[in-house]
Amino acid sequence: KDMKKRGFKFFGSTICYAHLQASGFINDHLTDCICRKG
Repeated sequence: KDMKKRGFKFFGSTICYAHLQASGFINDHLTDCICRKG
């Protein structure tokens, strides 16, 4: 609700999770994927 007050029209768990992935906080690549780091 706070995010909607700040001007976000669509903000749910999927949007939040996608943002965390794009920011690098969550790495969902498989262990044998060449894109996985760490």
